[in-house]
Amino acid sequence: MMLLADWQLTGPLLTLWPFRNDVWREHGQPAQRQLIAFAEQLQSHHPLWFGIHPTQLEAAQRVLPDYIPCLPIAYNDAWARDIGPLWTQHRGTGRLIAHGFQFSAWHGLYPDFRDDQLFAEAFAQRCHVSFKYHAMVLEGGAITTDGAGTAIVHGASILRNNSRWSRPELTHFFTEQLGLQQVFWLDFAHPADETGGHVDNQIQFLTADTLVLSMPRPDGLYVEHYQAQLERARSWRNCAGQSYRIIQVPQPEPIQPVAAEYVSIQPSKDVFPRGVHPLLASYVNFVRVGDVVVVPTFGIDSDVDALAALRNAAPELTVIGVAADEFIKAGGALHCMTLHTPDDIVVS
Repeated sequence: MMLLADWQLTGPLLTLWPFRNDVWREHGQPAQRQLIAFAEQLQSHHPLWFGIHPTQLEAAQRVLPDYIPCLPIAYNDAWARDIGPLWTQHRGTGRLIAHGFQFSAWHGLYPDFRDDQLFAEAFAQRCHVSFKYHAMVLEGGAITTDGAGTAIVHGASILRNNSRWSRPELTHFFTEQLGLQQVFWLDFAHPADETGGHVDNQIQFLTADTLVLSMPRPDGLYVEHYQAQLERARSWRNCAGQSYRIIQVPQPEPIQPVAAEYVSIQPSKDVFPRGVHPLLASYVNFVRVGDVVVVPTFGIDSDVDALAALRNAAPELTVIGVAADEFIKAGGALHCMTLHTPDDIVVS
């Protein structure tokens, strides 16, 4: 059994339709437009599905292009990466298993997450893939793998969410249940990351032998933590004992929100307030499908530098920039908004 990397999951990419009026401004309409723009950029390279909450299906179908299939399915918010399953495959038989975990809405950022909690199993059933439930809290953005037995996990959020587990116990769980041979841990979480710490905002595998890592400018905030993360990554070896190639991309300073953009959001005492706290932007929150890498852009000067760094370092891949400034206003970006799926699955 082996935990599959994003590029090993060659089925359609799933994204969920944002609509909550206490999280997304204007009932999610600006984010919906960016999601459609993302789909238009990707559609000639890779198929997509749009998961739509049943209450939103009719309205979504009025604006979605005809080439995008819609999958009615329940969820509370649109972060497919964190509520969807992780996928393992048996090395001998090729049998797939979808692994689901407890979900806590990032340690309680909103109170009603029942549909999010049930999403992984519901989606696995729709895909006719065996499902295995695990009684620990794990969000998909908190783990990245090279698809060859090594994973990086974010200790800040995982240990906070599973306070009864020790780090050795969690490492044993990952190796036993997800087929990993070794696990590397991150400890620093950017204070603007409202998840409490996700690897896909700091470091992510691009290929089996390549890591993409955020790095602030020399006088930037928390540069010493990012530098320590870089030095740790340089010491890591894969299961064959080989070091990883590391691509550095800029880490933007947190973006100050414009209060006037959030006046349409329905205030709720139980939901993390929007338009108040600085926004975390990260180019590491990219999506790779096949030989295409879709990188979030935020309308800032470092967008050009991030795209150039990836194109120069990985010329064998097609690197596309897609606007994601609406997504970070709700707390995430492209990788957070999407879920890779296995090939040859049939959705009912």
